[in-house]
Amino acid sequence: MKSSLQKNRIGQISQTRRKRNKFSKLLVIAAVILFIWILAKDGRQSQSSQIVGQNSTTSAKVQQGNETALFNENVLSGPLASLEQMLFHSAHGAIDFSADDSYEDTDLTILQENSLIASNSPAPEEIFSSFRKTISEYIVKSGDTPEAIAMASGINTDTLLWANNLKDGDLIRPGDKLIILPINGVRIKVSAKDTIDAIAKKYQGKSDEILAFNSLPSDGTLKAGEYIIIPGGEMPVAAKVIIPKPKTKTPQYASSTQKAGWLIIPTTGYNWGRIHSYNGVDVANDCGTPIYAAAAGTVILSDASGWNGGYGKYIKIQHSNGVVTLYAHASSLLVDAGQSVGQGQLIAYMGTTGRSTGCHLHFEVRGATNPLAKR
Repeated sequence: MKSSLQKNRIGQISQTRRKRNKFSKLLVIAAVILFIWILAKDGRQSQSSQIVGQNSTTSAKVQQGNETALFNENVLSGPLASLEQMLFHSAHGAIDFSADDSYEDTDLTILQENSLIASNSPAPEEIFSSFRKTISEYIVKSGDTPEAIAMASGINTDTLLWANNLKDGDLIRPGDKLIILPINGVRIKVSAKDTIDAIAKKYQGKSDEILAFNSLPSDGTLKAGEYIIIPGGEMPVAAKVIIPKPKTKTPQYASSTQKAGWLIIPTTGYNWGRIHSYNGVDVANDCGTPIYAAAAGTVILSDASGWNGGYGKYIKIQHSNGVVTLYAHASSLLVDAGQSVGQGQLIAYMGTTGRSTGCHLHFEVRGATNPLAKR
C-alpha cells in the first residue's frame, strides 16, 4: 500500500515537472518573439540615420559602378535583413517601401481563401509615426551622381533635385552641399497667403498628410517663413498649352502579353519575384514603361495625388471573380474610377511615386495567387 502511494506521489511530481518545463519553454519562446520585435522596431527607427551615415562610402561604390552593392549595404543591412518578410517590406533594385511600415504582411493562405480583401488605409498619423522628420545634409564626393545619392538616402531622384533647385542633367561637384529630405516629396517655404488646401492642390499632395507629417495644428494654421514638406508632392509643371482631349478616346492594348493563368503579366522589366505587403511583387524598369490591366474589370480607385500610404499614384481594379489587382508607384494614370477596362488595356505608366527610390511597378493580387511570385 505504501509503495503504491509512493508511486502515485512520484507520478504527480513528474507530471508537475512536465507542466513546469512546458511553461518554461513557452516563456522562452515569448521572450524570443519580444526580443525580435524590439530589435526590428529599433532597426526600423534607426534605418534612415544609418543610410545617411553610410553615404561616406557612396562615391567609392559609384566609381566602381556597383549600384547593387550600394543597395545591399544601405537597405539590407542590420537586423531587418533576416526578418524583412515577416516584419518589413522586401527590397529590390528599385527599392519598394509600399504603404510604409504600417503595411502589415498578410498571410497568403488567407488572401487566397477570400475572394475580396477589403483594406482600410491607416491614418496619416500612423503612416508617418516611424519617419525621421529632420532634413539631412550631404557633401558631394568625387564620382557621386544624383541618382546614386538619392538611392543611398532612401529617396527618389526627383525629390533630391527639387530640394536642391536642380534640374535633370545638372552637374554636381565635389564639395557641394545637398539637402536630403526624409521622405519623397517637395519642401517649400510658406508665404503669408498660403493655406494647407491651396498648397496641397498646387503640389499634388493631400491636406491631412501634410498636417500629419509636419505636426501642424489640426486647423491648418501656418506660419509665414517656415518650411514644410509635402509627402508625395510634386513640383508644378511649367505652364503649357493644353490640347483638349477628345470626348471618346480609343483604349490602347498591349501588342503581346504573357499569360499567367487567368491574368496576364501587367508590364515588362526585371521581376524581383518576392512576395511582400498585400501579396505584392515588384517589377523594375524605366520610368514611362507601359502598365496594362492584368484582367478585365472595373476601376474602383484611381488616385493621382499624395503619398497614399506609400503607394504614390496607384490604381485598383476589381475583377468579375471578386479578386482585386493593384498597380502602384505610377508616374501617370490613364483611367478613372468607375471605368471598365479590358485585359491588356493600357492603364498607367511606370514611375517612382510614393515610397520608392527607383522606377518600378508594385503589383498586388488580392484574393488569388500573384503570377509574378517566384516559388
